[in-house]
Amino acid sequence: MIKKTLIFILVLIVLYIVVVRPWMLRMGATDEEIGAAIPGDGLVADPNWKYTQAVTINAPRETVWAYVVQMGYKRAGWYNWDFINRMAGPGYFYEGNQSANRIIPELQDLREGDKIHLTPQLGMEAEKVQPPQTLMLTGKQNEDYLVAWTYQLQAVDEETTRLLVRWSSNQNEGWRLRLLNYLIIEPGGAGIQQWQNLQGIKIRAEKEFEAGARP
Repeated sequence: MIKKTLIFILVLIVLYIVVVRPWMLRMGATDEEIGAAIPGDGLVADPNWKYTQAVTINAPRETVWAYVVQMGYKRAGWYNWDFINRMAGPGYFYEGNQSANRIIPELQDLREGDKIHLTPQLGMEAEKVQPPQTLMLTGKQNEDYLVAWTYQLQAVDEETTRLLVRWSSNQNEGWRLRLLNYLIIEPGGAGIQQWQNLQGIKIRAEKEFEAGARP
């Protein structure tokens, strides 16, 4: 019984490494998008975690940007699994107890140098804010970049936006922490929260545009 259990676990690990992980780190993105250069590339030296994901949104770029720029702790949230964010601390969201379902005017004026927090203790700098095209968040240790996290909005046409997100990081020294990152943090971050974040932006922006487009 123990032997069968170990074999089953080994099969799951191999399946994750060979099939699930490569798919997860590029969900929705084309080969061209993965190879394309965007702001933030090259900031992190020798990244040990990198992914690119993308989604097509049936809404103008300005509408999508309005939801992207207001994200964060004590802001609009992340449009993903809110119960996970609520565990980071009380009063996580700007209003109510969940990610915003509307564009909040007072959260639109994000400027370069401002902090966007994921948790009360963990904040990243808004290093590049170029509406309605680029939001790049970074994390540093001294002068070294540990994280570069970029949202890139590309107009397909006047009513369609391609939203691409790219994460690069070099963290978790030591094999134990790297294994924890590889098996738990990475699938939780990229596979669950990040992908749900993109889907949450898509749902909200499309509803916003549909509502505004009605006679």
